[in-house]
Formats: sequence, structure tokens, C-alpha cells
Amino acid sequence: MRTNETKMSRVWRSIVASLKRNRVFAIHLAVCIVAAALLLMFFGPGSVAIRRDYSGIKPGEVADRDIVAGREVVYVDEEATALRRDAEERLVLPVFQFDSGITRRALDYFKDFTENFRSLSTQDIAQETVLLMLQSKFPGKLPPQVLADLAKSSLKSQILVYAADVLAAVLDGGVFSLPTEGLLRYNQDYFELKRLINNKAELEQRSMASMVTEADLPDVIRAEAERRHLARPISSLVESIVLGFTVENAFFDEASSLSRIKRVGAKVEPVYKAVGRSELLIRKGEMVTEESYAKLVAVRSAVSRSDFGLSLRSLGLLLAAASLGYFLLRQHEGAAPFKMPSLLMGLYSALAFYAIVLLASRAGQHQISLEGAYFLPIALFSGIGAAIFGQRFAFSYTVVLTLLSASASNLNAYWMVFVILAGFFAAMTISTAKTRLDLVLACVLQAAIQFGVSVILLLQQGLRFQQLAGISGYMAMNGFISGALILAILPVLEQSLNLATRFRLLELSDVNAPALKELLTQAPGTYAHSMNVAHLAEAAAEDIGANPLLARVGAYYHDLGKIEQPEYFVENQRGSNKHDDINPRLSATVIRSHVKLGTEKARELKLPKEVVDIVAQHHGNSVIAWFYDKAKKEDETIRPEDFSYPGSPPVGKEAGIVMLADSIEASSRTIKNPTVPRLDVHVREMIMHKVQNGQLDNCELTLKDLDVIRHSFVRIMAGQFHSRIEYPNQKEKDL
Repeated sequence: MRTNETKMSRVWRSIVASLKRNRVFAIHLAVCIVAAALLLMFFGPGSVAIRRDYSGIKPGEVADRDIVAGREVVYVDEEATALRRDAEERLVLPVFQFDSGITRRALDYFKDFTENFRSLSTQDIAQETVLLMLQSKFPGKLPPQVLADLAKSSLKSQILVYAADVLAAVLDGGVFSLPTEGLLRYNQDYFELKRLINNKAELEQRSMASMVTEADLPDVIRAEAERRHLARPISSLVESIVLGFTVENAFFDEASSLSRIKRVGAKVEPVYKAVGRSELLIRKGEMVTEESYAKLVAVRSAVSRSDFGLSLRSLGLLLAAASLGYFLLRQHEGAAPFKMPSLLMGLYSALAFYAIVLLASRAGQHQISLEGAYFLPIALFSGIGAAIFGQRFAFSYTVVLTLLSASASNLNAYWMVFVILAGFFAAMTISTAKTRLDLVLACVLQAAIQFGVSVILLLQQGLRFQQLAGISGYMAMNGFISGALILAILPVLEQSLNLATRFRLLELSDVNAPALKELLTQAPGTYAHSMNVAHLAEAAAEDIGANPLLARVGAYYHDLGKIEQPEYFVENQRGSNKHDDINPRLSATVIRSHVKLGTEKARELKLPKEVVDIVAQHHGNSVIAWFYDKAKKEDETIRPEDFSYPGSPPVGKEAGIVMLADSIEASSRTIKNPTVPRLDVHVREMIMHKVQNGQLDNCELTLKDLDVIRHSFVRIMAGQFHSRIEYPNQKEKDL
């Protein structure tokens, strides 16, 4: 218990701390909660409930006041439903079980009797002794006189054969044991006899008139004997013998019969009655009838449920909104300042969705129907979330929207299932799209998915084909239009909120972009370096599960600032070095300036904030070591801060990867005879240097990630230097 309390307290403290760090978001969250509560109050399922005083009204008494319904109510007429259920149940056929074991034992018993009788009759024993021995072994089966007549008869063998045949015929038809009670609740005209044949149950429908009981046995046996055209003395003896050995072998199967009753009862459709808004339920001075009182009870129950449900839904709404806010906040906590517009968009989108569901639900009178879902653009909300924040966010966002739908639609199960399925499929289709053309295909796929989902849900409601086709068609149109709106809205959101969506990053990754063509023209060495860095960064990001596209685009643009003075950077120099003619401090100033200039140019190009951050952070606040060491030889008082880059250590895995790829790619050109082991040692040393200098403290890269990145870099660089590579299976020389 203490452990749970501790965990809960930690979670609560974490939530409070997050909201304190982001007061703006907390304020907007509170506004949305209040707005949603007001919407629920005025437009929710319980908003039309009118409180009435229903006390003191009893059936059979004279009403002392008029009572008006105050709202529309559809209720189940219990009495009419019970009558319908009783009628349906009384049509159910009772089930009787034929016991083949009893039948077989009865026939074997008679066979045993026959064999004993024949055996004793052939022995030199007094007839009286024979009869006594048979009565002793087969007590109560045959009267003494019947045994005596059989013993005296000269046709005793034929009589026993006829008796065995008649007995088998009678038992095969079934001798039924009737229950003392309970049979009257079933069909009185027909029943079903269940036989087990070859381990398979077979049912035979028979009329009640054909049922043979112990009382019917004499007549049934006589009829069977007559069908064999036996002489009367023989027939009479056969009848007596068969009657003695006949047993009941068909019994009422109460379990199977009751199961049928329950299944039929469960399928009975309730009888609904409606009470209109402002309908006069009871008139003053008139007798309160059972019917009017039933309406009164239905309205009273509906009002009570509505009031109670309103409170629960309000609480659910607050919890859902708070969960949404907390999730969005914690997902993007580190980047909250520049993500705030996106977070607020998600928050107010949820509020807008809630308002739409409320209005659609109210249009459908809060009944269980999918017709109101025409107006629910769930694919739009979930799809936009998937395009901007990714699939995981979209799934969580869809769950929150489902909770809001449940709150607004009076816990409509059909709506909830539709929202969560349509939302999940939208998240999956949009998140897997790689181009805007794929989004067009996603529109068509979403239309097909919503059509299929609506058909499945509507089949549960038992609608006619015309209704099913019409509603499903509207649902398909809803999915397609939602997808088309994503295509139209997404570019606007990308530009207005400066979002790094997959589609925008793909557009920026085009090497024919004007900024990259300018880089190629003005600083070809830097351009080639950026391409190599992009190759390294993309592969490493893919290997550790980061965003490879963001890493590649960030690498493309990370050195944009070198366009202004390309000749001061070694990769663009041909022959002379500009830094040979200026002092180290000025050189460091020129080198450092490319970060600031690149950041400014990236902002001018309106690149996504994530890309701008990579440009600004790709050197962190590291020291320009070569010029610092050179200056320190001249002046011991030189501070490292004077030769440090003006940025801050990278935030985010992609920014950290680009920093490592940039420094390692540039320094690897100095390696003589770049073998795989030499590359591995070099990469390891460069990574550890960044770690020791604190440049990777904020980018969330783990030691495992760094090890994977190292292997990825070595693999890619081995391919780049393949013409000069000595592989590990070769003899290592002077490493």
C-alpha cells in the first residue's frame, strides 16, 4: 500500500512540476476544461433533462396535479416485452433424450430370458419348478399365468421370436418418461427426440400425438402385434410378454430444453414505447392508470440516469483533458518553448472535436446510431497528429478522442468503436506515407477502411440493405474528405507552425533546393563534406531508432554559414591558407561566425525549428582547439571561452549525431592509410572526446547508442575509403 501511495505521489508531483514549468500551457489547459464543461452542460446528453417532482403519484389513485414529461424518452414496455418473450418461449420444442443404453440392456435382458426359458424347457424338470426358477431369476417381469401358458404352448419358440421383434420395435420408437411439471411452458404440439448415432447427436421432430408413454403401451404393443398378423391366442401371449419387458427409454432433457428457452428469450426484441417532449403524462383529477404510471417511471428513471451520468461524464471529461495535456506536455517537455503552438493546436483540436461530437450526438437524440458519426472527422484529427508528431502520439491522441466521444455521446458504444478504429487506421496509413502522393492514396484507403468498419458496426444493428449502403457510403465519403483536408491543411500548418513533418523534410532533402545549389556553387568542398556527413548521420540515426530523415536534412544544412566566406575553411581551399596571414583570434572569429550566419540563413529560409537547432548546435560550445593552442603559445593569458563556439550543446539525438558525424568526417581526412582498425580507433577517440567535454550531456544519447553509432560510422567510412582499406583479416602494420 505504501509503495502504491509513493508511486502515486511521485506521479502527482511530476504532473504539478510539469505544469509549473509550462504555465502558459497549464492556463490553456484550464480554459479548455472549463469550456468543455460548459459545452457539456448546455449541449450534452443531460442538458435537456427537466427536473420534476414525481413523488406522491401511485397507480389507481387520482392525480392532484398535471405532470409533464419534460424530455423525450424511449423506454422498454416490460409487460409487453414479457408477453412477447412468453409467446416465443412457448413455441420452443422440448427435447427428449433417447437412451440407447437402456434399450440395449432391455433387449439383452429379454434375450437372456429367452435363452433360460429354452434351456429349462429342454431339461427333465417339472414344469412348476421351471416356472419357479424363471420367477426367481426374472422377478416381476411376467405373471405366473403368462409363464404357464407360454410353457404349455407348442409354439413357444415362435412366440418368443415374435415377442423379441415386437419389443425391439416398441423400444426403438421410444417409451417416454414425462416430467411431473415444467412441460407446459413448451410447445404443446411437437417435440424433438435426440438420438446418439455414431457418436453424433441427431434430432428428430415428432408430434406430441406420437409420443408413447407407459399408459399407451398396451395399445401400442397390440398394434405392433396386429401388424404381424398373428393368431389371437399367440398375439395375446406376445402382448403380455412384451408388456412385461418394456421399459422407459426416452427422458426429458431439461438442460437442453432450458438452454433453448434462454437463447430464445435472449433474442427477443424489447417492445419500445416513446414519450414525447412536453407530453402530458398524467392529468390532474384523473385516475393514474398502469400505462401512464409506466411512462412516469420511465421518465423519472431517465432523468435520474441523466443527472448521474452528467456528473460522471463531466469527471471523465476533466480526466481525459488533463491526461491529454499531461501527455502532450511530457512528450515534448524538452522542446516545449518552440513546440508550444503545436501543443496548443492539439489541445484546442480536441476541444473542437468534443464540440462536434456533442452536436452530432444531440442531432441523433443521443440514441445508439451511427448516423451522427457522419460529422465526425476522426481521420482528420488522428491523421494530422500522425503527420506532425508520429504514430505513437496519434494512437494516444485517438484514445483520448475516444474518451471524449464516450463522454459526449452518452457512452455510445458504436461511436466509441468507430472513433477508435477509424483513428487507429488513420494513424497507421498517414504515418507510413512517405510522399504527398502517398497521402492521396491514404485518402482512398481511409475511405475503404471507414466503409468496412461502418458495415461491420451497422450489421450489428440489423439495418436493411438500403440503410446500410447509404450510411456506409457517407462514412466512406467522410474518410475521403478527411484525408483530402489533411492534404490541404498540413502544408498550412507546416509553414505557420514551422513543423518538421516527414513530408516537409523530404522536400528539404532535395539536393536541387536553392540553398543547397548555392552551397555547391559557393563552397563545393563544404557541399561534399555536408553530403558525407548526411550519409553518416542518416545511417547512425536509423541504427539507434532516431529520426534518420531529420538527421540527413540537418546535416545537409548544418554548414550553410560557410557560404559567406568559403575560402576560410580548409575543405574549400586550394593551395594557400587564408589563416596564415591573420592572427589566431581573428581566425577563430571567422570560423565561429559560420554557426551564427548559418543559423540566421536557416531562419531566413524558414527551415523547421528542429533543423535550425541542428545548425546552431552542431559545434556546441566546444573550443576551436587548433587556433586556441596557436594563440596560447603567443599569450598564456588567453581564455578557452574566447575560442569557443557561441552555441550550446545539442539537444536531441539527431543534433548529437550530426555533431559527431561532422567532426569525425572532417578529421578522418587526416588519417594516413585508413584501415578499419584505424578508423575504429579514431571514431572511438572522437566520440569520447565529445563525451568528456560535456558536448553530449543534453542530447539523450546513451552509451549503448554511442556504441551503435561508432559501428555505423566505421561501416560507412570503410565503404567511402574502400580503395585504401586494409581489413582486419589482413596483417596489421604500424597502427
